[in-house]
Parts: sequence; structure tokens; C-alpha cells
Amino acid sequence: MRGGVGLNHVAIAWPDRESWLKQVEHLREKGVTFHRRINHGMTHSVYISDPDGHGIEVLYELPREIWEHDIDAAQNYAEVLPTEGPEAMVDRVDYPVFGPAPAPR
Repeated sequence: MRGGVGLNHVAIAWPDRESWLKQVEHLREKGVTFHRRINHGMTHSVYISDPDGHGIEVLYELPREIWEHDIDAAQNYAEVLPTEGPEAMVDRVDYPVFGPAPAPR
């Protein structure tokens, strides 16, 4: 983010919400600073830095049926969340749906 040519951040995806929550809790317990928390339309993400200052996005992908009908809208959606306190650990599952509503299961 210094304005020069280079790498902005690396994204690391966890396979599911539960393992992501466990990893985010582990990072919090270790005192890692959350720079940003954002619910994107396709992912839920926490942005941190490694010890050398490189940006890392820790994420999990939302269920495909949530975003697959309007990928453009999902990619442009961003809900900024708290990065400190108990609120930083809240991960809601009332995901916005992009495009037609998914068929009942």
C-alpha cells in the first residue's frame, strides 16, 4: 500500500467457515492485529500482516449458490466490520444473495 509496484497482499483460503473461525480465533489469541474485516459478496475476510509487513487476507468462500447468479454484484459488495473487541469475532450467516434466490433445499 506504499504506492509502488509490488504485491498488495496474498490471500489464504480456509476450506469452510468452521475452520476459518478457528484460525481467526487463533490469530486473535496470539495478538495478531486485524487491519480490516470485510464481508465480501463471495468471501468473508480478515486482513492482517506477516512479521515482515506483507499483507495477508485470511478468508473462506461463501456457498456458491449465494453469489453464482450475479458474480459482478458479489465481487463489488463490501460490508466493513469491526476489527477489535468481541464484535471482531462475529461472523453472521445471513448472507446477502446476489441474483435469483437459491431454490429451497
